Amino acid sequence: MPDTQPNKDVLPAASISSDLSLASAVAAAPTAEPPALAQTGGDAGAIAATVWVTGKKINALWVINENRNSWVAVAGIGWVKLANNSDTAIVALTMLGANARHTQGIVNYRQESDNMIHEMYVW
Repeated sequence: MPDTQPNKDVLPAASISSDLSLASAVAAAPTAEPPALAQTGGDAGAIAATVWVTGKKINALWVINENRNSWVAVAGIGWVKLANNSDTAIVALTMLGANARHTQGIVNYRQESDNMIHEMYVW
């Protein structure tokens, strides 16, 4: 049974700052996708190697009553799934994501080729 994924329509509303009106934010938003994404239909958060992503903020956290299924919305990236290799890992990463969302702290994380976050630092 495949994991349920967060609704991609939730992210734009969560990333708009409170000092901007919705109309001006929507009007200022770009309307075209980058060429690589438009041609491949790829996911914005998808990567093909292990990389460290630094200096990001968590806009939202999404969890569901399913075994090891938690996601974070990273500003400028989109929804990224948290590593589900153990119960301990998913709980720890979910707690870090919740703290980062609540405090709006700077986040550095390691994303593997499976497109999941396996390590996270919240500053």
